[in-house]
Order: sequence, then C-alpha cells, then structure tokens
Amino acid sequence: AMLTARICQLYPNAVSAVIVEKFFHIYSQWSWPQPVLLKQIEDGPLQVRVWNPRLYPHDRQHKMPVITPAYPSMCATHNITSSTQKIIMEEFKRGVEVMQSIGTGKKTWSDLLQRHDFFHKYKFYLCIVAATQASYEEHLQYSGMVESKLRLLVQKLEAVEGIELAHPYIKAFDDGYFCKDEAELQQVINTYGTIEGGSITKDIKTTDNEQKEELAKDHLEVHLTKLYIGLKIDLQNGDKKLDIQHPCAEFFSICKSWQSFDSKIHHIQIKNVKLYDLPDDVYAEGETRPAKPTKRKRTNSKNQIKKRPKSIGAVAASS
Repeated sequence: AMLTARICQLYPNAVSAVIVEKFFHIYSQWSWPQPVLLKQIEDGPLQVRVWNPRLYPHDRQHKMPVITPAYPSMCATHNITSSTQKIIMEEFKRGVEVMQSIGTGKKTWSDLLQRHDFFHKYKFYLCIVAATQASYEEHLQYSGMVESKLRLLVQKLEAVEGIELAHPYIKAFDDGYFCKDEAELQQVINTYGTIEGGSITKDIKTTDNEQKEELAKDHLEVHLTKLYIGLKIDLQNGDKKLDIQHPCAEFFSICKSWQSFDSKIHHIQIKNVKLYDLPDDVYAEGETRPAKPTKRKRTNSKNQIKKRPKSIGAVAASS
C-alpha cells in the first residue's frame, strides 16, 4: 500500500492504469536499498527508536526498505531476505512486460492477475509441519510462533552452498483430525504435507465434524499446519549432495525454545517433498497438478540401471 501511495504522490492526476504501469516501471528500476519514503523521517520527543541506517547497523541490513510515515518511522519490509528480494524483483519485471503487452493489445488485464505457479515451479520443496495434540486455540499460538520464525529458516538456507533460492509460500495450510489411537496419530503427522498423507487422512474424521464432542471422548485430537519453501538448487558438481541438516537443526532449536513448548503435545517436522509428491490440497479446484514424465530406463554394459545423483540430502525430522 505504501509503495502504491508513493506512486500516487509522484503522479497525483494519473488514472489507475497509469498508476499500475508506473508502479512496475519505477520499482523495477529502483536503486535498492535506497528507502521508499512518503515523507521525510522526523525525530520526536519520545525515547523510541527511529529507523536510521547511519546509526543502527541492523537497519543497514534491510534489503528493500519501505519506511512508515507516522512517528516513530520504522521499516515495514524488514522481513525481506535475499531470496524474497529476487522474487519481488522478478515480479516487478514481469509486470513491466505484461503492461507493455497490454498497451499494444497483445495481452489483457487478466494476464496480469494470473494465479501463481509456486507449486509448479520447483523440483524440491521443504514442508514444515507444526502439530499440536490439544485444542485448536492452543494450536493457533504454536503454529503462529512457527510461522513467525520461518524467515529465520529461509535466511539459514540461503547461506547453504548449492541453494540459489529459498522461496517461502505466503500461505499456511491448516487441518485437524480425530485419530483412533497413537499409531494412527503418528502416521498422520509423519505423512502430512505429502500426497501419501492425503490418501491416509481421506477416511479419518476431521475436527470440524458435527459429532466432534462425541469423537473427542474416545479419539486423539490433533491439529496441524504445513508451510512450504520452494528450493532452487544449483550444484556445480553432479555427485555432490546438498546438506541442510544444520539449518534445520537450528530451526528446531529455535521452535523448541518457545517458552510454552511442551514436547508431549507440540511437534515440529521438516520434510523433503518432491514436486510430484505434493498433496492435492495445495492446488486450486480445477487446477491441473504437474504430471510426472515417464522415462525409459537406460542400462549400462553390465545391465545395471544407472542412478542419477540426488540433488538434495535427507532432511532431519524432529517431533
């Protein structure tokens, strides 16, 4: 909203189509990290921190600073990482190209508002699962904490050699189930976020069931939230594996250091999910999920199947 407001300040008499065109054109060429300001930053009488990159080293680390106009001025985009900056800049450039095509009549406004292709774009995804064996209200607190720490995992993944981009999906997916025993509950948690998990939970009663009060008496209630990070991997050596054990272990430690964390009811997992193993519920109704291409198996002189090196190593799971 503040980015759009700045364009409106620059072009106060422009119609909406011009505002949209100028939005993409100007920000695709913006000299980041030069801040976007709606008004000059002012000092005030209160003993509060005001955004100042000359004074505070942390403020100098902001990738794409957009500064709030009200006192005290703060950076509204402090969560942007190197990966999300690349993604935003790609979208700005795509917006410029689409607007040019709209101007020449080759495309329409609907092309600018196309649905995202996040779950078609990457070969590998990380699925972060937060599960709570308690009420939905308690799960909201736990899952909210995990979601708020996701950017820290993204930053740690960006530092791993071989990861060119770590793209977090903006939306979380939530579900709740009544499991008949502990074994079924663990199976639900361990497969949640994959296509296998979707087939397992198909016949398990959900927590929005009309008979939930009766089910709660002799079933185990579990609420789950899944978050996804798309990975763009660039390994120079084909035989080299990608090791992300360390950033995942650090993320587990951060989540478990939450003051209300209880290992008996709170669970946290990170799964390596390939494109073709994503669950159906991440796709919109009527959207075609990616189909796995069929390949002929080639054999070597010893009649053994050649195996391609894996691009990503096993991911530690903790619960």
